[in-house]
Amino acid sequence: MFTPSLVLALTLATGQSTANDPRPPHPFAPSLPQITPKEEAKYEAIVDRFIQFDTGKLPGAAGKKAVEDFNQLPPEAIFVLIDGFNRTANMEASCPAVVIGKKIIKILNASDDLELLTFAKDNLGAGVTAKRHLGMLKDVQFSILLRKGTVQRRQAVAGAAGARSKSTGSLSVGELVKAADTNKGAQLKSILTELEKRQGPQVFQTLAIAAAGQDKEIQVFGAGLLAKHATRQSDAQLKELLKHERPEVRAAAAKEIGTRGLALANELIDLFLDNEPAVQQAARAALRQLSRGLDFGPAPEASLGERETAMRRWRAWALDPTR
Repeated sequence: MFTPSLVLALTLATGQSTANDPRPPHPFAPSLPQITPKEEAKYEAIVDRFIQFDTGKLPGAAGKKAVEDFNQLPPEAIFVLIDGFNRTANMEASCPAVVIGKKIIKILNASDDLELLTFAKDNLGAGVTAKRHLGMLKDVQFSILLRKGTVQRRQAVAGAAGARSKSTGSLSVGELVKAADTNKGAQLKSILTELEKRQGPQVFQTLAIAAAGQDKEIQVFGAGLLAKHATRQSDAQLKELLKHERPEVRAAAAKEIGTRGLALANELIDLFLDNEPAVQQAARAALRQLSRGLDFGPAPEASLGERETAMRRWRAWALDPTR
């Protein structure tokens, strides 16, 4: 999966989420990031425009753009797509349900997330009473059942192999760290999830490596666990973690400090001299929370001189936060 010698870098996890602002896993689909209300509104607008195009209400260049945007919807738009399918499946004279259904099948056939597959099976077709698209609905549900069966068989094989040694719950931190280095996919997620429940420097180290790895799905998953693990730390521990050797850990600690509103402004300001831009921006975001909206920078990719200017402004505020 990864090795301790791997050079870490903060990279985009899904084209939107960064290690200093990791999106947590979706509660109904751990393999997908939880989208923001803004992202959800964007996906809903794309699906609505596609429905308008497919029903002849959005012709020309606007219709072509609607199709392009629809085809580029990412996997995390699956919940919006399911809602769109249910709505259009009730339109007797509508064809969008067929195309949306095929898009859903494509996403689900590429997923090993049993929770997502179960959610889709339970919710696809909810409230649909129109007869025209019942055949398409049955096709989609059958595809989901096939995919679930494939994933369950694969995980059963992996589970049997794991059972021959030890369950993740009985492994020590050291054993979990070693297992994380040799596993991937669903098994790796299980190991990382168990590891996050433990304490110790190796936990942060391994979760940080996962959050900066090559596998984007594990990237998002690891970043979410890293942020979750930061919430388990005491105020004093968070302060110490600002000095951690891994930039992902420093960024996660800065974010949690901002969330808790801890009086550690000067420690956050010091992070503007950090070599990692993501850590600098995590500190900036935390200071904005502490100051209730003030923003003295620095901007992303700011020069050293610009960062030093921002430090002076933030320190002036820290001397008198009430002004």
